[in-house]
Amino acid sequence: MKRTIFKIIGIILIIYFFVSYAFPRFIAVPFAAWNSQQVWKEIEKEHLENQKTDYYEIIGVYEYQSENKEENHSIFIDTIDTKLVGFYFGTEDGKGHGVFHYGNPLLNFKLTENIIEFEIGQRELFEATRNKVYKVDEKPKKEIKVGISKSLLKFSGELTEFGFILNCESKFKDCWEDKMKFKKVHDL
Repeated sequence: MKRTIFKIIGIILIIYFFVSYAFPRFIAVPFAAWNSQQVWKEIEKEHLENQKTDYYEIIGVYEYQSENKEENHSIFIDTIDTKLVGFYFGTEDGKGHGVFHYGNPLLNFKLTENIIEFEIGQRELFEATRNKVYKVDEKPKKEIKVGISKSLLKFSGELTEFGFILNCESKFKDCWEDKMKFKKVHDL
């Protein structure tokens, strides 16, 4: 009796391996895909839980203070659907035409244990600051841009106890400063 059961199990396994070898799309792949999907869900869940705890410390408003308050730079960092996002409000020297303001999202935003990196792409320049607060019933004023700055700004630096220190690189020297110290001024 035992011998017959082992023969049946052996024949079923041989047929299974032969069929999965002959038709991998129909037998082996769905099984492997189901298993990898389960594993991936567990890894993703664990990763998201770890990220959420890391994000809480970095989320907030950071400010670089210059001598003239109108030329201060601000970075807003928050999460949307567990993804870290940010927005940069800054100024650019108009090369003899004054100071121009812009507000742009952080591109290629990366945050590791002690390092922060992002880029700012093409910027629409305005004469007034882009970081404005309006009352609920107040409509934003229509403003006309005075120009466009196309050079890419690359920021990288390290996190500190109260913010971060960023180094800025630009092909056409459009950085406000090469090294900027941002301090956290508000939690979101």
